[in-house]
Amino acid sequence: DNMQFGDTLDDDKFDGYQFDYCISNPPFGIDWKREAAAVEAEHKKGSAGRFGPGLPSKSDGQMLFLLNGLSKLKSAGRMAIIQNGPGPGQTELRRYRIESDWLDAIVQLPNDSFYNTGIATYIWIITKDKPSEHIGKVQLIDASKCYESRRKSIGNKRVDITEACRELIVRAYGEYRDQTYERELES
Repeated sequence: DNMQFGDTLDDDKFDGYQFDYCISNPPFGIDWKREAAAVEAEHKKGSAGRFGPGLPSKSDGQMLFLLNGLSKLKSAGRMAIIQNGPGPGQTELRRYRIESDWLDAIVQLPNDSFYNTGIATYIWIITKDKPSEHIGKVQLIDASKCYESRRKSIGNKRVDITEACRELIVRAYGEYRDQTYERELES
């Protein structure tokens, strides 16, 4: 009902909004040179702005989408964001991510899951209200082999994450323990 069109980095359509859940699939490999003036002005607002914790290099626009999502979460909010790597960022951004202890899990997805890229992708699950038994931990889920090959590729998308695979990933995250999960094959 409230889809807004525009550039997330330099034209915040949801200024002042806070959400229980955020889902984000930001573009990979974009820079933020065009949005630099607006992003830097927002950064100067400090904690009142979306980019207060710090700015990544101008070639790492993806990290700004992560900061934007974090700024929109309520105190008990949860976010899932697609990332194409471990999120290098600059020192203050790395420190912010570690010290906040909001990163709850990282799910490695199968390569070739997306239309426009065949690179390794991950879902970062971030929560501002981690359960006490998760504090100081980040769960790593390797779902890179959890897929079915497509009969026909769509661009770089050559695999599908099936309902059974999604259920397995959700179960692994929900149980939050060291274990190897395997999909039960239908007989």
